[in-house]
Amino acid sequence: MHSLRRTLVVLVGLALVGCSGASSDDTPSSSPTARPSITAAPASETASPSPTPQPSASAPTQTLTPATAQGDPCKDPSVSLVGLAGIDFDRYANICLGMSFAQASGAMQGPTIAGDAACPWYATVLEIADPGLYVAAVSSVDDPGTAIFMFRMTWQSDQATAVAFDPPATPAGITVGSTTAEVTAAYSNATVVNVNDPSRGQRTQIVVAEPDGASFVFDVTDGFVTDIYWGTGLSQGAAGELCAL
Repeated sequence: MHSLRRTLVVLVGLALVGCSGASSDDTPSSSPTARPSITAAPASETASPSPTPQPSASAPTQTLTPATAQGDPCKDPSVSLVGLAGIDFDRYANICLGMSFAQASGAMQGPTIAGDAACPWYATVLEIADPGLYVAAVSSVDDPGTAIFMFRMTWQSDQATAVAFDPPATPAGITVGSTTAEVTAAYSNATVVNVNDPSRGQRTQIVVAEPDGASFVFDVTDGFVTDIYWGTGLSQGAAGELCAL
């Protein structure tokens, strides 16, 4: 487990050096832009979250500084990435919305970022098979790889243990493994919605919109966040299937 943590810290650390500009039951689909049907639900109607999971004593801690405190590196390349959260409304590490897959590869050290063979609009950015942490960038189906409009992070192991592995988090400290209560406490403008996902059935999601048109979508299972979607076109929630096999 110590080796896994060191691997994740190194991967995310490499991603944050210099910037220029699926849960396990998911079966990806052919259209990432498909809109699930939703019904708004007040937060009080959601199931009570389980107790907040506690990371192990040896787990590394994150220093999170909101982008608003020092600027947005996707809008101003001179902004330092040091101390910034791993994910924000318009980026993952130093990969920004609007970048092509080729530009993302140039911005992030490591393997080339390219679309999957079966669906070239969907590119894996981070993959840690054990325990099951994945981050993907998604572009248009009609013009694959030209402009990223959405990211997805998913955790495929026991959701109650996710935070102990210190995965990338939002500026408010929310990540996979966070509880429903933590999300709604961190974001006063959060909206809880019931999503009729075409492949997974009824889902509870928490949507947080920001003024520039991007949103966070936190997909919740048994009171814990298992998937996070962020980018544009997500103000009404997100479907779990993003790529056809």
